[in-house]
Amino acid sequence: LKMKGMGGLDVLRRCGSISTRVIVLTGHGTVKAAVEAMQLGAFSFLEKPVDADMLRPLLRQALVEDGRAGQGGALHDSTPLIGQSPAMDEVRDFVRTVAPTDETVLVFGETGTGKEVVARQIHALSNRAERPFVAMSAACVPHELFESELFGHRRGAFTGAHDDRAGLFREADGGTLFIDELAELPLESQAKLLRAIETKQIRPIGESGEASVDVRIVAATNRDLWIETQAGRFREDLYFRLQVFPVLVRPLRERPEDLEPLATHLLERLGKSELTIDADSRAALREYDWPGNVRELLNVLRRASLFAISESLDGDLVRRMIAASVFGNARESTPSPGLEPPSRTSLADVEREHIERVLSDKEGNITKAAAALGIDRRTLQRKLRSYGIEAQ
Repeated sequence: LKMKGMGGLDVLRRCGSISTRVIVLTGHGTVKAAVEAMQLGAFSFLEKPVDADMLRPLLRQALVEDGRAGQGGALHDSTPLIGQSPAMDEVRDFVRTVAPTDETVLVFGETGTGKEVVARQIHALSNRAERPFVAMSAACVPHELFESELFGHRRGAFTGAHDDRAGLFREADGGTLFIDELAELPLESQAKLLRAIETKQIRPIGESGEASVDVRIVAATNRDLWIETQAGRFREDLYFRLQVFPVLVRPLRERPEDLEPLATHLLERLGKSELTIDADSRAALREYDWPGNVRELLNVLRRASLFAISESLDGDLVRRMIAASVFGNARESTPSPGLEPPSRTSLADVEREHIERVLSDKEGNITKAAAALGIDRRTLQRKLRSYGIEAQ
């Protein structure tokens, strides 16, 4: 994680939406780093020295999923909108209403909630379904290359432009262009994006004339764009152009009734449909508030399915996998195949003990403890009240 220049988390932050499986191996593991890595889409998080018996099954599972992705797309490519909550009913109703139109759509939601799944469903139900769906993460593109990435360039247009590049607008011509992490676009690129949306014309770098394109834009962000607009980081005219059809994908903690159907579906996608979710596993899933949302749920289920020793997903095993996701201590909290199932300890007990240890280490200072835990002061105070922990 600690490298000169761009660190490991910076790489994940810029490219977390791509389908490549990333296993983080680090000698600098912390609670905060583990949580952030999993939320940013890491396949798994292991501390050095790495136990080969831990790494081998993770590598096998990653290869299996990559093979499945090569045959039928990445896990999110054909995922329907799973869930039985009123919140997901609203999203499905919105998708059915807006999909047949050609209107631009803006999808809001926390990291890992499934914003790209919503975008793909809009495309699949539209008149453009047989045309390309092209996805990009604005966080993955260096600012100086945004214009080339979106609109293309001619060979020799700038240093390093060794070949012609069509650009994502031309690749998506007739179909849908999904722009994730929209708030990462620099202001100059925002202006050119707005013009492309309104005129349906683009000008590749190095060309004197404009080219017509027929592209529907679906954009997504995990930020409050109005706040970004007021801060001068996002163009007001682009905000109002995109805000015509907004939809919010709510976090998992606000729709716990979706956990079981989502878990069942994700196990099927992982090739583990034989695993059932019993009452204790359902309880374990509901005990946690899933800050990494569906992406984190997928990571936990991936780990749990690797080490399941029966046809039913054991609740204690799920709790251990959640604890590994939270605390980045996979080697200690993950049982090896053939070992006895873990003792019955709730995630709340693990979390309370961890908070007490951090508070003790920070001599009762709530601000320092919150920073070490990777949460804000208000959240820590709420947890202290919930667990009856006194701090100075």
